[in-house]
Amino acid sequence: TSHVYRASVPVCSGGLRAIVVCPTTFVIYCGGGDGTVRKLRGDDMRWTLEGEATLDGAVTSMSMVSNGTEILVGTDSGRMYRMLVDDLSSQLVSVGHTAEVTCVCFGTRSDVFASASSEGAIKVWDLNNYSVLAETRVAAPGGARCMCWIGDTALVSGWEDYFVRCHDASTMQALWEIPNAHRGAVTAVATHSDASLSYVLSGGEDGSVRIWALRSRELMLQFVEHKKSVSKVLVDVKSPNLVHSAGLDCSAFTYDLRKERRCVAHMVREGAFTGLTQRLDSEQELVTCDMNGRLLFWDCDMADPVQVLQSPQRMTMRCVSVSPTGRYLAICGDFLVNVFDLRGGTQLMAQGLGHSEPVRDLYWSPDEKQLISVGDDCCICVWNFYGAV
Repeated sequence: TSHVYRASVPVCSGGLRAIVVCPTTFVIYCGGGDGTVRKLRGDDMRWTLEGEATLDGAVTSMSMVSNGTEILVGTDSGRMYRMLVDDLSSQLVSVGHTAEVTCVCFGTRSDVFASASSEGAIKVWDLNNYSVLAETRVAAPGGARCMCWIGDTALVSGWEDYFVRCHDASTMQALWEIPNAHRGAVTAVATHSDASLSYVLSGGEDGSVRIWALRSRELMLQFVEHKKSVSKVLVDVKSPNLVHSAGLDCSAFTYDLRKERRCVAHMVREGAFTGLTQRLDSEQELVTCDMNGRLLFWDCDMADPVQVLQSPQRMTMRCVSVSPTGRYLAICGDFLVNVFDLRGGTQLMAQGLGHSEPVRDLYWSPDEKQLISVGDDCCICVWNFYGAV
């Protein structure tokens, strides 16, 4: 048989991205680049529009469920909907990032965490049902690089466009911003707030570590010790007047905010430091991970590391995090998440493989029952941890 072209029927703008045909009623459902889903019935040149719905983002995929009562619709905004075929009413099923997820963090609550991506999206998640409580998108080139909480009410983030921004965690309203906080991307942030001392700590690609007054956002102190980008900053677990930084120049420093000077320095000849955390037990040693696949434990009174762990594969370690009780140590590099037990030595106790691209960041929940990892595959992995992943 020969097929002769008759005509075309316009159904949407932005291109026809997906199409589904009901096998029993022969009704056609069309998904367009303009975010619309249209229900059409007819044949040849006679088509009738029976329904229309608009979704968030351009439609990228559609699939009818086996009983023919619903359609699953995906959009390029990372959303998945359930849509009834009768009236095209929709229900949001899931939300996800559509670009590399660069950072993740918890506040004081164990059931709420936040994530940010390279496209400028910030999302606050509910771990009870994995829904998004609040979200926003900042039109900043390169997106967010780092993020932390102020209690459980606000999020402070560092950006590729040299800004430090703060958003309300419940409404995602922009509260304040620090333009040109560094002469380069803001690569690390941390905060501390109590009755006697409140500040925002930031590190940048310019190698500087800066301390900003939390309430006025005025620059209080600046330390320019690193020769390359700062990879991580943190507030000391015992003394908030001490802050720590690690950089890609193979060095880690401790600064005393009261004396306004550097008080401790640790350096190695090779292996750029990519992550930094601090033990809660023992002597509160700093722990760094590097691009040569090493974990280095540093005592403030010793020039050389007091303990060294080398990955057999010499894989690049991107970040490291001590659990809230101080017993466990989690690291990520390549596609793996590894958990070590620090009690009675440092023993590998669990490995998690869930990412298809390198892991960018990880964070423990405050109750230590879950571990969240994010990566270049746009995925967020939630690991339930009850002594094992």
